[in-house]
Amino acid sequence: MNVLARAQKPTNKTKDSTDSAIQSSGSSMGFRPELQGLRAIAVLLVIIHHLRPGALSGGFIGVDIFFVISGYLITAHLYRELHGTGKIVLLNFWARRVRRLLPLAFTVLLATAVLVYVWIPATEHGTMFKHLAAAGLYVENWALVSDATDYAAAGQMATAVQHYWSLSVEEQFYLFWPLLLLAGAWLIPKVFRKTKTSPGTIRTSAVSVHRIMLITIALVAVLSFIYGLWITAANPAGAYFDTAARAWQFAVGGLVALRCINRGIRGWAGTLLGWAGLATLLIGAVMIPTLTRFPGTMALVPTLGTAAVLAAGSITGGYGRWFSHGTWLSIPPARWLGDISYGAYLWHWPLIIVAPFALNTEPKWYHEAGIFALTLLLAWLCQLLIENPLRFGTLLKPVKNSFIFALLGMLIIAGVSWAGTAASAQSANLPRMSQEDPCYGARTLLDPENCQPVESNFAPYPSAVAVSQQVRAPLFPGCETDTLEVGDKTCLLGDTENPMLRIAVVGDSHATAWLPALEVLAKQRHWQLETHIRSGCSPSLAALKQAEQLSGQAERLCTESIRALGPKLANDKGLDAVIVAAQGNKRQWVSSAGYEFTDPKTEGFTALWKSWTESGKKVAVLQEVPRLGNKNVPTCVATNPEDPQACSVTREKGLSIRHNLHKALESKSAPKGIVHADLTNSICSADRCFAVLGSLITYYDQSHLSHDFARSLAPELGKQLGKDPFFAAAK
Repeated sequence: MNVLARAQKPTNKTKDSTDSAIQSSGSSMGFRPELQGLRAIAVLLVIIHHLRPGALSGGFIGVDIFFVISGYLITAHLYRELHGTGKIVLLNFWARRVRRLLPLAFTVLLATAVLVYVWIPATEHGTMFKHLAAAGLYVENWALVSDATDYAAAGQMATAVQHYWSLSVEEQFYLFWPLLLLAGAWLIPKVFRKTKTSPGTIRTSAVSVHRIMLITIALVAVLSFIYGLWITAANPAGAYFDTAARAWQFAVGGLVALRCINRGIRGWAGTLLGWAGLATLLIGAVMIPTLTRFPGTMALVPTLGTAAVLAAGSITGGYGRWFSHGTWLSIPPARWLGDISYGAYLWHWPLIIVAPFALNTEPKWYHEAGIFALTLLLAWLCQLLIENPLRFGTLLKPVKNSFIFALLGMLIIAGVSWAGTAASAQSANLPRMSQEDPCYGARTLLDPENCQPVESNFAPYPSAVAVSQQVRAPLFPGCETDTLEVGDKTCLLGDTENPMLRIAVVGDSHATAWLPALEVLAKQRHWQLETHIRSGCSPSLAALKQAEQLSGQAERLCTESIRALGPKLANDKGLDAVIVAAQGNKRQWVSSAGYEFTDPKTEGFTALWKSWTESGKKVAVLQEVPRLGNKNVPTCVATNPEDPQACSVTREKGLSIRHNLHKALESKSAPKGIVHADLTNSICSADRCFAVLGSLITYYDQSHLSHDFARSLAPELGKQLGKDPFFAAAK
């Protein structure tokens, strides 16, 4: 069944001069060999950036180059079809995209599933296979948007298919772009009517296809660019993957196509424009910092640079051709790399992610050279054996076959993802250490002579896979407010019927990590715990420097929450105490509106504590826990099952992150009477901090205490707090 979407076909009388100019400059789909060279530059920038980020900080703009080229080519194709026939056969258009893109995309996804299962630690399989399914369904960009706004996912390693976000954006563009153009073809003639007044009559004239498309695309470009600026400021991490925030880049390519199809700016002016565009791209790749917020105004650099190259005509004859950018972009090596650029883009990232695990070491320069060579080899072989046969062969040529292939491929990828996740979740049936064992968990370091090895002779239980999943399976759902959530959640734990003490627990997600231990004490000592916890939000009245801040909305919500919480707890007559816990990452603080501090990094915390102590509340601060570098602890343990000590760090390194609460506690501005609980000696020996103690994995990610290990800390935490009679066990 054919679905025809029709637009008004202009007659000879209604074509405007621009239509004629485009047609006179040659077929709108004529081959431009220099575009293959531009593709080659784009894929090289991306691969070099991913292999050596420090060498090419802005190499990620290669993706932006691809977006503009896609907008140019697809718009030119659709214009030719709509202008020449008065219709767009949507199913045929989408089937061509299926034949061009999906065979290789599915092949790489299936190969990646095998690589992940064989080489990547099982602790990462759940996330990896979830994203594999998202990539197969071409919604990987939205899966990454979800992760970007999920504070719990912030510490996870990059997935092996993360680069499919750009393919997802492109596929969504291919799906909606012709629909937008057809909507414009229907709506714009109704809005832009030329009227001529005469007695009793109104005459209308048709609007050309070219003008319709020009207006439609320009409108999309403006609206998308404005939205992109807003979302980049509000949620920079999520904005990078947002299709609507990227649509203007495709639209810019489309505008160039409508104004300069195959002709562009000729002669030496075109040559200068082309070289200027290339220089802009290369300078941007070198100069744009990796952490630049995209796609804000800085995205204009690669977008306009690419547009300049597309708009520039090449000098094809005489000696002038050797000065033309088009000549050098069309040389055989550049064209060959451009031809396989799609495959190279697909293959390079899984190889980079898997390499450290396959090599069991961080790749050296010669490993990176090997990854680059293997990427090109696989891309070339896939072009010969998969891309071209299925793209140009008879198997997928019928439209129905193309869509059946797409559906089956997506179902297979989804099935493989489910099977991989299920297989990885199976825990080994190994002997477990008894919770009553005197060397279980945090008890190990209380008796180091008799508790050897410190990790015990039992396999970790819960397993590394189970512990790694705790990041998304909170023990106390509803007790922590999400980073971007408006309003503050709170919940009650412990003795909620007849408590002897009412205690507020304040802080960020590290305060949540202490809740298993605090709940044990609360039940034993008849406390009622009331949570006031916001993800990523340090309990300080000072402000973070611009570079340290969360997204605009998250920072605003954090500031509002902390400023309201201070007097709220101070004025609560029934509240007896406040327990504070937070992360220890090094941050840079400044005075905030209404608060002038001599030393913001410490006084922002101590001013809050002082407001509570002055109102008669007892305040306890739980010292920041050590950190085992930047490694994901369960993943490291799974990678080193025979030697978990490989995941430990020196005590000095483990304590090097104490830059917030620790410094505030030591400062002169700290109010007297603060109860200080430091559990370092239950995690670290005199010289090392451990990833596994008494068969328990200590952290569920890079820095948050695992649920079971935190619970095992309860007795020692009780002793630390009990040094002040106020927190001693109830009589």
